[in-house]
Amino acid sequence: MGIRYGRVPQGTGEVEWHFVSHIECDGIGGLARLLRERGIETGKLPETKHPCRGVLVPLWNLWCDGRKERECAMRSDWLETGRETGGSGAVAWHLFTVEETREILGRCRGTGVTVNSFLLKQLDQAVRPAIRKPEAKIRWLVPVNLRGDIQDDDDTANHVSGVEVRIAPDDTPEAIQGQILRRLERGEHRANHLLLTAGGILSQPGKVWYLRKDRAKPAGNIGSFSNLGVWGLPGTPATGDGWLFCPPVVTGQLLGAGCVTFQGRLGLAIQGRPMGLMERWLGLIRSAR
Repeated sequence: MGIRYGRVPQGTGEVEWHFVSHIECDGIGGLARLLRERGIETGKLPETKHPCRGVLVPLWNLWCDGRKERECAMRSDWLETGRETGGSGAVAWHLFTVEETREILGRCRGTGVTVNSFLLKQLDQAVRPAIRKPEAKIRWLVPVNLRGDIQDDDDTANHVSGVEVRIAPDDTPEAIQGQILRRLERGEHRANHLLLTAGGILSQPGKVWYLRKDRAKPAGNIGSFSNLGVWGLPGTPATGDGWLFCPPVVTGQLLGAGCVTFQGRLGLAIQGRPMGLMERWLGLIRSAR
């Protein structure tokens, strides 16, 4: 799978798309490679704030949580009959100005929530008109950076895991943020990483069989939302370029959405089924108080 990145040269409004293999890199690592190729210093890549050494208790917690799948919307609630949603599909993007980005950051600081939780809340609300049970909880995959917890000689290699967040229609950004923190404290990201790496022992036919079986399940996340954070260290050349990022979309998912703040400008991107979704997402971001 290719991780999608977009460079928006200053003053053009056009996107120069790049793809980096998810086998080789995670989202942070892929962006670091692209920037370094352009002579932009990235410094030390961010490390996890939630290390977790044990996995037995997190595996138990993950299993117990998996028994609550019936509370959430099923894949049949968003997949059109006879159609697959795998692949990149159409892409929608938006690049905020420096002033708009400051306003969003200030609003989040004022309410005590992270930009990640704020944007995920508005994205969840934007998706609900597109599913058959908008009153149900929606499952979102939120990638988690494991640098500093797992080690690799190449700092751009794949260090990613994730937690699955379940959002109800009336959940606030504060509630979403609290749920993410609880899942990290429970070590669900390390349990998921163990399950991901355990798949490496399977043969190629075994991996294909497992993936097909997993993606045929009635329950699953609607898509992924990934935030690469803030980039642009002191001494970084003031290129004026903007950057976009979007995680891959796999079969059975509706969409992938990503964001990154580069040199003071927040960029959003959606791929999979973004038609009309970006406009709703932007409207909710701008109207939220």
